[in-house]
Amino acid sequence: MSNSSLYESDFIGKVAWVTGAASGMGANHALRLARAGCRVGLIDVDGGGLGRVSRAIAAEGREAQAETGDVSDWSAISEAADRLLATLGPPDIVVANAGILGATDPVANLNPADWARVIAVNLTGVFHTCKAAIPHMTPAGTLILVSSVSGLRGYAGSSAYSASKHGVIGLMRTLANELSDQGIRVNAICPGWVDTPMFDLQVEVAGLDRAVATAVWSRDQLLERLVTPDEVSDAVLWLASPRAAMVTAVALPIDGGLTERTLPTSG
Repeated sequence: MSNSSLYESDFIGKVAWVTGAASGMGANHALRLARAGCRVGLIDVDGGGLGRVSRAIAAEGREAQAETGDVSDWSAISEAADRLLATLGPPDIVVANAGILGATDPVANLNPADWARVIAVNLTGVFHTCKAAIPHMTPAGTLILVSSVSGLRGYAGSSAYSASKHGVIGLMRTLANELSDQGIRVNAICPGWVDTPMFDLQVEVAGLDRAVATAVWSRDQLLERLVTPDEVSDAVLWLASPRAAMVTAVALPIDGGLTERTLPTSG
């Protein structure tokens, strides 16, 4: 039995929106939600990637609707939301996943335009996604905001990324308070080193061989291996399901123990 089938009775007939759905974890979340029974709305700036994910979902006999839009652009996201509403209906589940790594420079050297772009996508984009969805969400719906272990701790050279991901957790906590009387749960997930294209980009930025980076960075995590996309999607499906009915306002690390590691790593 697949992981998705374990949750199928929880998701049949539900509508899920996923931003950043053209690749990486967003694509994986969309595929897993569709396999579990959701009708899925896909939003991303990458129209080609959206097409590939949409076709993959259709090939499995599931339904998806792709909408191209930049989450940092309020008009684009509100219009995409209107089109999803018209076709799929109100969302039960919203996964605000879209994000970028951005420039990795010390604050003293960071171009303000690079700072602004990361904040616009990673934080304002999550705000736009929530703002577009909330007025239409079904009672007892759920918002899942994608933060990072960088939203729980700081890393030199990653000021914009870390600030944006800390901001996502602050937004999550605020929304959990604002929406509790509607029965809407709001949580954040905080992945560690995940085996995705963003990991590959971090390897490239660091100028490392991928095998070397994987071996060294995996040791940051107590379990000493990369997190798989499916392991992150497992958490998304659990948080979105009735099995997590009393879980809200939580920033959930999915990091193999990275944020709690106190043991020294070998060289």
